[in-house]
Amino acid sequence: MKHETPGLHFIALLLILSLGTDTIFAQDQFINCRKFAAGIVIIIDGDPSDWPLSSFSNPAELPDIDPAENFSSNATTNAINKVPMKTGDHFVFDPNKVLVSTAGNFNLDETDFQATTYIGWNDTGFYLLNIVTDDLIGWFQSSYIERDINNQPAFTNDGIEMWFDNDNNRLPPNINDVQTSEFDLQTAFSIDAEIIREEFQQEPIMTNGLPLEFAIFRSALNTDNEKEAEIISKIQRAVKLDNKPMEQHTSYVQEIMFPWGVFPSFEPDEPIGFNINWIDWDDATFHLQRWHQANESDTQYFREMRFTNNNPLGGVAISDWSVF
Repeated sequence: MKHETPGLHFIALLLILSLGTDTIFAQDQFINCRKFAAGIVIIIDGDPSDWPLSSFSNPAELPDIDPAENFSSNATTNAINKVPMKTGDHFVFDPNKVLVSTAGNFNLDETDFQATTYIGWNDTGFYLLNIVTDDLIGWFQSSYIERDINNQPAFTNDGIEMWFDNDNNRLPPNINDVQTSEFDLQTAFSIDAEIIREEFQQEPIMTNGLPLEFAIFRSALNTDNEKEAEIISKIQRAVKLDNKPMEQHTSYVQEIMFPWGVFPSFEPDEPIGFNINWIDWDDATFHLQRWHQANESDTQYFREMRFTNNNPLGGVAISDWSVF
């Protein structure tokens, strides 16, 4: 009688299913926020060395934008038609795929600006790592060039902006126009605090008394500053500039962790709507580079992000398992 090993058959079946996932679920497009493997511990300090970067796969991306539709706040044809996106587990800046807020003197090429934004989660919260190369970093790029009208440090706002639709209902269509849902919110984090400490040797405090790195946080209900400050105080964040001299920086790293439950309905159990914008301030001109190719507050064009645990970051892929 032929001897068969059920265990080997089971492993072979898993291999077939795992290797064929892209084909079987080709129409299932989403931002894949993968759980970290049990042994991965992320410290929020601006150092990406504890991230399992080699475990990430393909970026989540949309098709190229028609150049005639760029440099505006209008939704692109891609966004309006909800064209299929490529499922991916991180974001990569592509000058042909981002909707830029204004032309100004912005140079749409990869020598001026590059960014890769990684995401992941564990039982504590949602993590984001933003690694940026930018040849124009510092207060000499800011809105008022070094000092504002009150002789205070101005702002550059280089950094990243995130928009959450935590109940994933794509409503209201626009957070700015119809502020009716506490589940829709905006948060942005800049590198300004580190720049101020370096160039002005002072602690960066905004006029409302909040630390400058808090930059922007608001829910669609425009809750009061005290409540928003309480929420932001629970969010861990760190910025690290490169080691070049002042006003010669060409890269920075941002690391952020949002604890589960810090926003209404923010838990890994259900998908959320999500969008990111890379913020670049060059030659006193503000550029908002929108990944989802529409106005940043248009929740109807956000893409779905799921928190998955079937292929942990930093774990061993099924295809790498030893059969024996």
